[in-house]
Amino acid sequence: MDEAERLELQTWLQASPEHLLEYKRALGIWNAVSLVSSERLRKLAQEPAAPSPGFLQRRGLLIGAGAACTAAISGGLALSWFNQGESLYEQQFATRQGEHTQVSLPDGSIIELNTATALHVQLFEHSRVVTLRAGEASFTVASDTQRPFLVDAGDTSVRVTGTRFGVRRDEAQVRVVVDSGSVQVKHGPWWNRSTVALTAKQGVSAQTDTDLVMMGDSDVASLMAWTQGRLLFSDTPLSEAISEINRYAPKPVRANRQDLSGLHIAGAFSTNDTAVFLDLLPDIVPVTVSYLRDGTPVVSRRK
Repeated sequence: MDEAERLELQTWLQASPEHLLEYKRALGIWNAVSLVSSERLRKLAQEPAAPSPGFLQRRGLLIGAGAACTAAISGGLALSWFNQGESLYEQQFATRQGEHTQVSLPDGSIIELNTATALHVQLFEHSRVVTLRAGEASFTVASDTQRPFLVDAGDTSVRVTGTRFGVRRDEAQVRVVVDSGSVQVKHGPWWNRSTVALTAKQGVSAQTDTDLVMMGDSDVASLMAWTQGRLLFSDTPLSEAISEINRYAPKPVRANRQDLSGLHIAGAFSTNDTAVFLDLLPDIVPVTVSYLRDGTPVVSRRK
């Protein structure tokens, strides 16, 4: 690019933090094509992606190359490498299993990190960007219409200017819930993204290769309960409830998912004392709780 083209690109990137994310994803694909052999690239270019030729064949090349280098793309690139204005602040935060901490950012925003969470914060002149690598966090964002606040969670991104919301990123799923204000959620690969606008008490879930799915009221309430030190279950399969308890338990509970099939649970429990859950469990569903020599709890269906 010549100087005028570079200036034009910088202007476009500064116009929105979403432009920077889309450019990052496209650049990641472009750079990672080098991981695909020239022979494979030629084959991809010749394979028809659908009965109709032309564009779909070229799209097949992009998709094929992208699939071959998913690791390179999902690893991400540092957002500070291109001009979003001066970098004002950068920090990484993390919690261990069972930990819960709160951090205040220089702009007045507050982030609460739940158990086993890792995130990276960058504040620029023109944007505020958080990369949620794993886990769950609640964001109370200081209003600043000139500096949008963006949370990047892989193929899912959340944009706000001032509100309170939560994002949870598991291995194959991202969930977003709004406590107050409104957010815009985008999901999917750069060539086919879906968008949903959420307001207070609404939530959405996203999985790889699927569209955004609205969450029910009980699911929204459950996903924000951890900020008050609680776990809420409403007709929840027991195996799923145990998986959730294990995010906080000092010793993970062992259970056979098939053995507990058909058992559901409802109730509110503390994230700070998971032993109470095990004490009450036999009174709620037909199970027994035993302990191995090392103290590991084992839940089994009552015979």
